[in-house]
Amino acid sequence: MKSTGIAVVLTVILATVSFAQPANAPQMPNLGKNAKVVKTVKHYNFYPLTRTIPLPWDRLPLPSNQIPAGNKLLSAFVSPSAKVAAIQKDPAGKLKAFGTPQKQGYQSFNGKDGQGAIVFLEYANKLPANAKEVLSLAIFGKKDPPDPNKGTHKEQFLVNDNTVVIWAFQNDESQVRQNHQEMIFSLISEMGAAMNANKGK
Repeated sequence: MKSTGIAVVLTVILATVSFAQPANAPQMPNLGKNAKVVKTVKHYNFYPLTRTIPLPWDRLPLPSNQIPAGNKLLSAFVSPSAKVAAIQKDPAGKLKAFGTPQKQGYQSFNGKDGQGAIVFLEYANKLPANAKEVLSLAIFGKKDPPDPNKGTHKEQFLVNDNTVVIWAFQNDESQVRQNHQEMIFSLISEMGAAMNANKGK
């Protein structure tokens, strides 16, 4: 299968206890005895995505059975990011280079993971070659988006030839966002494998 170029980094958060070591020993915990995994956070980097892999519109939203307990899906659009809210309200105005989307949707969440939103846009025509730069300027104010695996970032996006997905989550460790990005990662892998299989026929 051709690589999609998506990087996934697992951030393992540890709870450690103090222990004695010889004076000259490197100061590293014995993970088997003196630390325990509290939680694992997945960060997906979709920015290097191969743009030709299609994403079926009806499979983009997070199903209700994958929304973690303590979080709920809202009917009204709510976003912790003003810039993402502006794009959702007027995508043709905020992303002029893309034109008007033929389909537009969103999901908003609230609960124990904090406030979050996902925006979906689909275009009839192929998006410009600099689509990633256009989105990055609109959301981050600079040409290159920040590495999602370095620091904390409320916003993140994915763009291919015809589809845009934008995440805006108050909590960088939101399980809602992790679940959705994992689902999208699996969908990309599935569609990429199907493309490669069809090429071989």
